[in-house]
Amino acid sequence: MGKEMNLIREDEYGGGGVGFEPTEDELMLHFLRPQLRGFAPRVAGAVVEADPCGAAPWELLARHGRREEGFFFWARARRKPSVRRTVAGCGGGGGGGGAWMHSSTKNGQSVTDLGVVVRWCRINYCFYVRGEMGQQRSTGWMMAEYEITDPRCYRRADDGEEDDFWVLCHVRKSSRPQAAKISPAKPARRRKPAAAAAADVRAA
Repeated sequence: MGKEMNLIREDEYGGGGVGFEPTEDELMLHFLRPQLRGFAPRVAGAVVEADPCGAAPWELLARHGRREEGFFFWARARRKPSVRRTVAGCGGGGGGGGAWMHSSTKNGQSVTDLGVVVRWCRINYCFYVRGEMGQQRSTGWMMAEYEITDPRCYRRADDGEEDDFWVLCHVRKSSRPQAAKISPAKPARRRKPAAAAAADVRAA
């Protein structure tokens, strides 16, 4: 299909994810689609291969030298997205287990410089752990899983459908600000009895 321009320069971003803030179009056109076509990564080390369900998100990022966020390629079977993905042995979860829970889905499309339309889907998850009493507790970690939904944009029509294919996952700590502190209620002003109020009026 011809060579596409690289929107992200290799000398602009390091491999540790610091300063790496790609748009969704860049993720689709310059990372996920080339990965599906068997091309080398556009920015070495910016997106690494790892199973996001293989460890708790904070442990996953620590393994790959990330801090608050990381981008990962994951090879999985082409199937209907699950509303729950279990992660066993999560440290800090109290009960020792956790799960990515589906929160929302978005469909989109990106267009290459050559006019190839790349249709994709983003599935958003929130990470929960199970406490000692069995209750589910939010951890503030989020994951966006990107899947290219139209294989025609990266492989020939006469190619057989692959058993596994790549998705791109963006795992991050939520940046939602904490709720503002509630100011203490001001004491209500005591109303004077009606007789005293009338006396004040006459005195005036």
